[in-house]
Amino acid sequence: MGILDDLPAAALSAAMRTGTDAWGQWGSTDLHALYVQAHAPMKKGWRMCRCGCRKRETHGVFANGMCMASGCEMSAYRTKRQMELR
Repeated sequence: MGILDDLPAAALSAAMRTGTDAWGQWGSTDLHALYVQAHAPMKKGWRMCRCGCRKRETHGVFANGMCMASGCEMSAYRTKRQMELR
């Protein structure tokens, strides 16, 4: 399966738990495992984090290869935890 070869450890773990059907095409916080991953560097600057820390958005919360939310590293982990508790 070619899709699993290039995945980081967190994404691979989530893919093994919930499968890779429609990977990167759609994601659901209810149906797929959530994981936090660093964003690729942007070409033209960074967006500011929404939590108020005044840091850059560097990490995202992903489900099935799709970004559900983004922010600084701490904000991403907090958001992931809040999504899991729903």
